[in-house]
Amino acid sequence: MNHDRFHKLVALFQTDGISDAEFAELEEMLRNTPEARQIFHQISRIDTRLRREASNPVSVEEEDSNENVISFFQRYSFVATAAILMLTTALLWMHFSKPKVIAELVSTEEASWESTLPTEAGSKLSKGSLKLTTGIATIRFQSGAELMLEAPAKLTLETPMLASLAYGSAVMNVPHSAIGFTLKTPDGYAVDHGTSFAVRAGEGVDGSTFEVIEGEISVHLSSTGEQVRLRRAQSASISGDKLSVHDDALTEPVRKSPGKRMLRIGTNGKCTSVIRNNGRAKWLDPELLMVRYRHKAGSHDRRATFAFDLSGVNLQRMKGVRLRLNQVPSGIGFAARLPEINQFEIYGITNPEKTGWQSEPRWEDSPSPEDGVLLGSFEIPRSKQRGVCTINTPELLDFIKERQQSQVKFLLVRTTGQIAGDVTGLVHSFASDLHPETSGPTLEFELGK
Repeated sequence: MNHDRFHKLVALFQTDGISDAEFAELEEMLRNTPEARQIFHQISRIDTRLRREASNPVSVEEEDSNENVISFFQRYSFVATAAILMLTTALLWMHFSKPKVIAELVSTEEASWESTLPTEAGSKLSKGSLKLTTGIATIRFQSGAELMLEAPAKLTLETPMLASLAYGSAVMNVPHSAIGFTLKTPDGYAVDHGTSFAVRAGEGVDGSTFEVIEGEISVHLSSTGEQVRLRRAQSASISGDKLSVHDDALTEPVRKSPGKRMLRIGTNGKCTSVIRNNGRAKWLDPELLMVRYRHKAGSHDRRATFAFDLSGVNLQRMKGVRLRLNQVPSGIGFAARLPEINQFEIYGITNPEKTGWQSEPRWEDSPSPEDGVLLGSFEIPRSKQRGVCTINTPELLDFIKERQQSQVKFLLVRTTGQIAGDVTGLVHSFASDLHPETSGPTLEFELGK
């Protein structure tokens, strides 16, 4: 139903300005749409009451017979008609402008999101997309269908009976009330026939896979219209224009063949932090590469240095290079004492006096930005304390190529200071080679054939 058109026709009907053709159009809308009938019934009841009130004359004092006399009844009838139109408009606007609830976010487990929809457990969800970056989330549709989403994943809610999985993994449990629920992927879609099933699609996976846990589904290949019926312990995969059926479950996804050949090298222990007051034992942690800066240089300012040996890398085959750092929490300072966005810079050291490696250098012996060239920068919101930070710039590529068969040394600094005051701002940190959970600095080379 065209809501704007329905609104216009009702307004015309209320003012007796509707034509025969428009009346027939309104009548058809009311006949075919229960929602329209319900609203029109409410408006009609209000209209009847107002007209009944307006039809009761009210005595007024007689005025000069030579003047036009506008009775209270006439004035009241005009007000009543205006009120009817205003109420009609308000009812229609309230009904059609309010986002319709499609589903509810039932629960989350270690979940983080990128979404314009609400992401708190218990939130009512309207039409829109949810991007789950970590964890697991359970969503229950108004139809009763329940979807358990596993990160990383992107899901678009369409209707109580339809959703689209752009990428990621999901397990559906569909009760009798939601038979016919459809879950789309970029390659095809599955229609439920009273079942629970699993779907995997998108990034890192070749096509889409559908696996029946209980009951029955039909899987459709969008490009050709081909379809198959699957029952318990059966599965199907879609790759390109091919739909394949398997008599057992797909316990492993079909991985895409790597599009790039990569070589990764680490620092082999050549990574460390320096602090302005040289209090290494007290203020630095060997598992972390720490960086911090105040607008006014402070004794607890920190920088990080790291080096890579390129002697085993054939740079003639190199097509590109990326420097990767893994951010981890330091547990020092308050994020609230920083600006919302914090800037970091990475320098390649060119000063021959500072290119050598020292495992525990003093502040005055370690390189500074003046000892090198800027290779790239990145930003980190103050609310983020875990993640991957990279640079992939022409300057980095040129710096590496100019230093074949040698050691290359880098400096990491934060250029954003803390908000003025004595309370300590957050110390940002990145994993060193000694970190127990994640890897230290890495150079990732893309190699040609």
